[in-house]
Amino acid sequence: MPARDRQQAGRGKPGTLDWRMILPVFAVVSLVAAGMSCVMPVLPFLVRDMGGSPTVIGIVIAVEALSQFCSAPLLGQLADRFGRKRILLASQILAAASLLLLSSAPNIAVILFARLLFGLSAGNLAAAAAYVTEHSDARDRRQAIGIVMGGVGLGGIVGAGLAGQLSGASLTRPVHAALLSTLLAAVLTFVLLRDSRPAPHLDTGAGTGTAGGKISLRALLDTPAVRLLIGVMLCHFFAYGMVISQLPVFLADTFVWNGHPFGPKELSYLMMADGVVNVLVQILVLGWLSRRFTERTLIVLIFAVSGAGFLAAGLATSIPVLAFAVVCVGAADALAKPTYLAALSVHVPAQRQGVVMGSVQALIAVADAASPVVGGFILGYALYGVWIGVALAVALTGAVVTLARLQVDKAGYLTKPGAG
Repeated sequence: MPARDRQQAGRGKPGTLDWRMILPVFAVVSLVAAGMSCVMPVLPFLVRDMGGSPTVIGIVIAVEALSQFCSAPLLGQLADRFGRKRILLASQILAAASLLLLSSAPNIAVILFARLLFGLSAGNLAAAAAYVTEHSDARDRRQAIGIVMGGVGLGGIVGAGLAGQLSGASLTRPVHAALLSTLLAAVLTFVLLRDSRPAPHLDTGAGTGTAGGKISLRALLDTPAVRLLIGVMLCHFFAYGMVISQLPVFLADTFVWNGHPFGPKELSYLMMADGVVNVLVQILVLGWLSRRFTERTLIVLIFAVSGAGFLAAGLATSIPVLAFAVVCVGAADALAKPTYLAALSVHVPAQRQGVVMGSVQALIAVADAASPVVGGFILGYALYGVWIGVALAVALTGAVVTLARLQVDKAGYLTKPGAG
């Protein structure tokens, strides 16, 4: 029996999500995201105040992504073995320690170390995604992941709003707020979540043909559709990372916001808007699109919308044009992660979702590590057009590969190239 059919067997009928499992994870992810978004509006300006260049800002972001790359697969395996709840708690405690260090960092070296520790806590989203994938029907999985990822958007609104209010007094106050939010997430995880590990007798096979459900990233890459899908996914996250990581630097250099330079408060406004877009798209729009479009069509739509946003951001000279760019880029990213994770999840058995989600997160971390450094290097020479041009070229490459190579079966799922 194919892995997709096995995962559907024994679950509730499509359209009936287990809200008792999803809502607590939604709350926890929202708090974690609020902590993350409290820090992001002030982090580039903290580094700049200590004499850091755009390249140094890119390196700070890349260090966090590289530590995610190292830790995410291991945390995914540990989540499969010891349960999602334990890994979520461990990740949240480590994240809190890193934020405490960041709040008192005297120089860029300590900031780098603090963000490295924060990257090691990357098990949060991978464990949360694995938690919901194993409690949802394959046909509802994209919507279930989208709802939980909508928590990221909701947390982004709250966290960015706090950062905007607190950064006027001190750049470290938002970091303190992030610390409190992360600690509260740990408390809710301990109180509300039930430990979650699939029974060892379930889904013992895999669509990749590995025996006993022993899925590794190498085995996953043996599937042609998965290999192409991961390549396309990396195109999206590289292009997105190039633009988003350096957008504060670009706007601080070029954009005038109601008569004054672009700064942390204005960046918090954009992040709040991005959070609103995430919530609306993932909770209200993603399910509707999923019922009407195949995965391939959704991926092409993601590239088209994000490309429009990149172009608008590079040409923005007024707040309305910048707002349009934020809506496009935010909407595309809100669609991207649930779409890619759901597409990959149907190729593996339930008890190996953690290691696969962790491995995928590690691959995304590679793009997240490379893209800010490349973007920072380009912006270090004030080559604004080249910066946007490279992002657009990568996005276009992903769209072309999707149209030319990825195929879907009769149910709308991605299948190997050349198959029906």
